Amino acid sequence: MEINDPVPEIHPIEITKENVEAALKTDKGSEAHLVSFTVQECTKKGDNYATMVARVNVNYSLNETDHSVSYIVKYNPKSFKAFEKFAYIVFKKETMFYQHLVHDIQSQLQDIGQTPLRVAKCFYTSLEENREVIFLEDLRPRGFKMFDRKKGMDVAHTKLVLEELARLHAASYLLKAKIPDLTEKYPILNLDWINYADDARETMYETFTKQMDIVKDMLSKVGGYEVTENWLSRNKERVLEILDNQLERVPPYDVLCHGDCWNNNVLFRYNEKEIPVEVMLLDLQLVRQASFATDLTYLFHTSLEGHVRKTYLEAFLNIYYSAFLSVTEAGDTAMPFSRLELRQEYRNHLEFGLMLAMLVTIMIICEGNINKEDQKGFSDSVKDILDQLVATSPILRPRFLSIFDEMVENGIIE
Repeated sequence: MEINDPVPEIHPIEITKENVEAALKTDKGSEAHLVSFTVQECTKKGDNYATMVARVNVNYSLNETDHSVSYIVKYNPKSFKAFEKFAYIVFKKETMFYQHLVHDIQSQLQDIGQTPLRVAKCFYTSLEENREVIFLEDLRPRGFKMFDRKKGMDVAHTKLVLEELARLHAASYLLKAKIPDLTEKYPILNLDWINYADDARETMYETFTKQMDIVKDMLSKVGGYEVTENWLSRNKERVLEILDNQLERVPPYDVLCHGDCWNNNVLFRYNEKEIPVEVMLLDLQLVRQASFATDLTYLFHTSLEGHVRKTYLEAFLNIYYSAFLSVTEAGDTAMPFSRLELRQEYRNHLEFGLMLAMLVTIMIICEGNINKEDQKGFSDSVKDILDQLVATSPILRPRFLSIFDEMVENGIIE
């Protein structure tokens, strides 16, 4: 589609006149009257996997004056039969975040004189099963736009994301004084990949082990990665053990984590020189209580090229530490860990970055051409695409192979 081509309308059954009207009245007040609305796709092929995203353009009247507004709406993709239950949990988590948890975080930041967490406003949610929807503020009119997920983030973009993650983490740490355990107040936080349903462990085991087989086959074609191939063979059976260990809550490092923070799930606003000056966190659909390092290793190994991650790792960790410290100082609370402990906690969770990179980064390399109808179709299409891209993809080495080089250097793969 060319940039100037009109965006075609779509008609998802989840987006109804009733929920558009409800979102409008929450946003503009009870006197706002819905006149008409249209729905358009607002993302490119491959942008989304856990949810579908549309833009709803609304015409309305208020005080006898015509107006227009747009909303971003997330709705159930109803793909991957094996993940239908997980999709429902994803919507429940994000709904809980916008309806309740974000208010706890914002109140905590407000109490200590800090800037509110940078997330979109939410105007309406519905958890009707298989027709879930979440209406969010459209940040495009405020100048925010997506970063090209096929490009690794540079220092300026990464700095903004790290600072906002640190503020989320630190605010949740301070919140413990009022709410000692967020999972008791919000039990949905306890549900994750490996326990969201009775068959969750089996489903995730199959998902990760198939992906490890695909990666091992790809590395064999690339050549020179025998150590990694052997590691994948030996550790395939340990997938669930690895995830259990990496997601274990260990004070004082356990905080509220974004859970899905990579460069596809943030928006940036730029100045006139195209320098990023503000970030917005999106897709709080996998929020969890876990080590802050799970967010860091996830971000670094899905969103940065290897040379950037390696060159600036110490600087990035210092940026994160300073942002966390500024919140704890404002809250008259001692910093819960040192810079040295931060580095060690990051290193202790490198396996988490590795495991998630084998899922997420592969999708980036495959450029959105993945069959998402079912698990077998997904795996087969990933394998076929990678076979074609091994010799031609310009991002294969800097975005993916560099991860295995790093894991060998750090003794994670040996």
